Amino acid sequence: EAEEAERRRRAEEAERQRREAEERARAEEAERARKEFEDGETRRREEAERKRREAAEAERKRQHAEAMERQRKAAEEAAEREAERRRKAEEAEAERQRQEAEELQRQRRAAEDAEKQEAAKLVVERKKAEASLQQSTGLPPRDKVEEPQKALMAALMSKPKAAAKQKKPQGPCDKCDGKHDTDDCPHFKKARDKHRDAWDKYGKQGDADASEAPVVLRAARVVSQPGDGSCMFHSLAYGLRNTSASELRAEIADYIAAHPEEEVAGNPIRDWILWDSGTDAKAYARSMRSGSRWGGAVELAVCAKVRRVGIDVYERGARGSFVRISNFDGGGGGGTVSLLYGGRVHYDALKV
Repeated sequence: EAEEAERRRRAEEAERQRREAEERARAEEAERARKEFEDGETRRREEAERKRREAAEAERKRQHAEAMERQRKAAEEAAEREAERRRKAEEAEAERQRQEAEELQRQRRAAEDAEKQEAAKLVVERKKAEASLQQSTGLPPRDKVEEPQKALMAALMSKPKAAAKQKKPQGPCDKCDGKHDTDDCPHFKKARDKHRDAWDKYGKQGDADASEAPVVLRAARVVSQPGDGSCMFHSLAYGLRNTSASELRAEIADYIAAHPEEEVAGNPIRDWILWDSGTDAKAYARSMRSGSRWGGAVELAVCAKVRRVGIDVYERGARGSFVRISNFDGGGGGGTVSLLYGGRVHYDALKV
């Protein structure tokens, strides 16, 4: 019985161990299944997260690509708009330049036409002035004399001609300076104004009134003046002593511009200017004031009138003497200024 009881006990123990082993096996299987399930769930979640991230990345890339495409299209559209704007601006600028060029061309043509009309008008006025001066003074047209300044000085001399000229059997002849009466001149049969040589010599007697003996200086000193285009004004300023060449140039130019109809030697200033330059008084005065024109006989006559002084003009004579070829009487008490005419366009001061 004891053995039987031991045997049963052992059998029960074995059964118990078997059941425990089965229970452990089931528990282990359940744990394994649970872990596998959890691992599967984790893998599924991770896979789902991976796919979600991939999808999100794909969406981000898609949106980025769309944004870049929008930006590219916007940039292209902006570039097209800018190109169109520039094209229109260039077309507008080209049109403006074309219109401006046409306007400049029109203005140039208008100016040329006006200049031609003014030139034609000045030609007519110059011919009238030449005719008037020739009638009143005997002065031929400028292109008929070799030394226009000497001819002008002769015509501008302030003393009037005598109504009836006295005979001068011993001269000097107005035509050739010979020792015979002018009407008996063996060299020039025509009137003085018909002879170029006679007009070049006109004035050597020293005064408009040829009945007076020529004025000859034998004790005068030449004061040289710079040949800078203002030598006459320098010479006048030296004699006047109270001004400068530039001030005198401006003063005379302004007077000419303001008084073109003022008479000098019986004729308006504008006629003398037309004869000498072919320009109107205002344009002549502007160029004179700017220094681009030399002073001459007209300015000498105007200076004498404005400054109310006498102005004597001399040439070199024989044996160091000086012969007066012209004088301008300003009608005042300002004394006399003496100039030496060196020919053509140069003057020096002459200290008497």
